[in-house]
Amino acid sequence: MDHRQSGSDNTATATAVRQSLGMLKQHWYFILLASLALVSLGIVTVSLLPDVYKATTTILVDPQKIPERYVSSTVTSDPSERLNTLTQQVLSTSRLQEIIDRDNLYLSLKKRKSREEILDYMRKKIKIELVQGSDQGLSSFTISYEDSDRWLVAPITNQLAASFIDWNLNVRKQQAHDTAQFLSNELEHAKEGLQEQEDQLQSFKLRHVGATPDQLDANLQALSRLQSQLQANMDAISRLDEERIMLTHVKPATTTDTTSLSERGHLLQEKRRLETELWNLKRQFTDTYPDVVIAQDELKNINSRLATMPPAPSDASDTYDTATQVKLGLINKDLERHRQQQVVLQQQMASYQGKVDEVPVLETQMTELTRNYETSRQNYQSLLDKSLSAGMSQDLERQQQAERFIVLDPARTPEKPVSPKRLPLMAGAMVAGLVIAPGAAIGLCFLLGGVGSEEELKKMLPGKLQILGIIPPITSRSDLRHKKILALQALAVFAITCAALFVFLQKTRPIL
Repeated sequence: MDHRQSGSDNTATATAVRQSLGMLKQHWYFILLASLALVSLGIVTVSLLPDVYKATTTILVDPQKIPERYVSSTVTSDPSERLNTLTQQVLSTSRLQEIIDRDNLYLSLKKRKSREEILDYMRKKIKIELVQGSDQGLSSFTISYEDSDRWLVAPITNQLAASFIDWNLNVRKQQAHDTAQFLSNELEHAKEGLQEQEDQLQSFKLRHVGATPDQLDANLQALSRLQSQLQANMDAISRLDEERIMLTHVKPATTTDTTSLSERGHLLQEKRRLETELWNLKRQFTDTYPDVVIAQDELKNINSRLATMPPAPSDASDTYDTATQVKLGLINKDLERHRQQQVVLQQQMASYQGKVDEVPVLETQMTELTRNYETSRQNYQSLLDKSLSAGMSQDLERQQQAERFIVLDPARTPEKPVSPKRLPLMAGAMVAGLVIAPGAAIGLCFLLGGVGSEEELKKMLPGKLQILGIIPPITSRSDLRHKKILALQALAVFAITCAALFVFLQKTRPIL
């Protein structure tokens, strides 16, 4: 069954091919005329397509002239991102409209299209392509413009390139200026804050002169020195008291109550000793300390005993000889001087002790003030460095020594159009014309139907009917003459058409 089906399919295919060839052979004249018409129409249409010219300019991204380790640029945006921004700015409505109005572009389009449609049409004709460098950075980019007017593409392309360069310079200068202005304002605020912190710290030091934590070691040394001086002063007082007592004990008695006077001297000496001991104890302990209480009781007892004893004679000094009196006078003066010095030393020690006691509280306040001052100073120094760097960067941009765009290859008037590609299009039109006309004729023949062979006739007739015979085509002399005339006409039409197309192409597209 499969072999029969395959055989019938092959027979049908062969029959269809024979019918198609027969139909082409029978109607070759009309098919040739249709193919010539289609090919001619295609060639004329392609030749009448308007030329499109393209102008291209290359813009190089020139890096900064001065090394960045010396001067850092404040314009830190990526060149590709900045190029996208510049593209939006250059292709903006106002900029393109300015170019259209200045060069009177698209006069024919203005009659049938709106301003927005014309601007979109122009944007489609502008192409911007980026070129990445070896370090994956932007090294250059190209700007191209296409138009049917050969003499306009180069000027418009150069105008777009100039717009890119101008916008880039303006944007960089403005960004550098804004950065420098911002840092200058911040530096002024930081300076005011630093001055305020300095004033607070200075005022604190003036209020607590000599009591600040950095003076603690000096205060402790002064306090130790005063304690040594006080101890030496007290030793001197004790020594002078002993010397005076010894002098008073050896003086001649003027009354019979020598025992009373000797006892009074011992009590006075004991009183001075207790006073000195009590003062030393109070420096170390409170009034409730047992040794302090005992010393106070003993001192009260001696004072009570001295109060019950007769007073010393007023002319007691007259009982001593002259040398003794002179020594006693000197001792009394030294005692008075040492007692006054003792009071002064105690006052100074109390002052220094108060400063030492204030250190923990003042240290906390001093630490906070110092920390705030250091923070403000570091912030001010950082802003000062950045402001100086921003100022140099601004000068760099102003002198055009920073990164910039320069035209590497300006656009020139093109010699030939870039589109349409007429030779490939014409070849395609010729192939299409030579294929469409025969194909249409074959398809029309099969669509209208007809008997082209004995096999088709057998399929169409009932099985009982038989074909008695087939009459072949009869060609007369007139038919042969007619075929020759058609062939000559076809050759003439073909030659005339080729000549007409050649002349037309020479007139319209001589470059072909």
